[in-house]
Amino acid sequence: MTSPTDPIHTSHTKPTAQLPVFIMPGFHSSALTEQLLASLPSFVSATVIEASPVSPFEIYQWLQTNITLSSNSKQATSKQATLPIVAIGFSAGVVGLAGALLMWQQMGGEVAQFIAVDGWGVPIVGLPVTRMSHDRFTHLSTLPLGSGEMNFFAVPSVPHQQLWEQPQTVEGIAISSSANAFWPHQEETGIPMSAAAFIRRSLHKEWNKVFSWRAASRRADIGTST
Repeated sequence: MTSPTDPIHTSHTKPTAQLPVFIMPGFHSSALTEQLLASLPSFVSATVIEASPVSPFEIYQWLQTNITLSSNSKQATSKQATLPIVAIGFSAGVVGLAGALLMWQQMGGEVAQFIAVDGWGVPIVGLPVTRMSHDRFTHLSTLPLGSGEMNFFAVPSVPHQQLWEQPQTVEGIAISSSANAFWPHQEETGIPMSAAAFIRRSLHKEWNKVFSWRAASRRADIGTST
């Protein structure tokens, strides 16, 4: 049970607009990703990236083609502003997506959140990342490679693909990256929830940011037109 002081607490108010989220699968059957998409909350508008999971340049090119880039510069006006990217990558897809999002930032774009699902061994530096892992070992071994304020790992451990295909069936722990990683009873310091609930809370947090951002942008537009 979360409280208003929990880092991942969000309002239960039902959103009335959708958050764009980009999905980068790994090397696996598309049926797995279809099941993930079906599990995402209704306030999400998900788009699957069509590119090689391990090619940052291919993924970056796809983003260029599918997102308006007239705004993708530091000199963009508020009327041109593009929403910061929210993306979810899985397994091998974490490799290419991490590189692509860094390229996006280097070209003046913004990244709001990168949820890296079982990106074992993939360093992620310079991006707002949240890690999700299918077991405690993967969680512990990826923390030094870049992690978010709150991360998730399955308890008990589950097969690698289950975390992607059926997050609603995966129970686990949401835990602060500042918690003692090597404490033998680390689970006791975390917040129990399903993987699907963790994804929902993470995305709802970004939904709140996005529509606050849009309101600020509209106010700026009004200011420049008067």
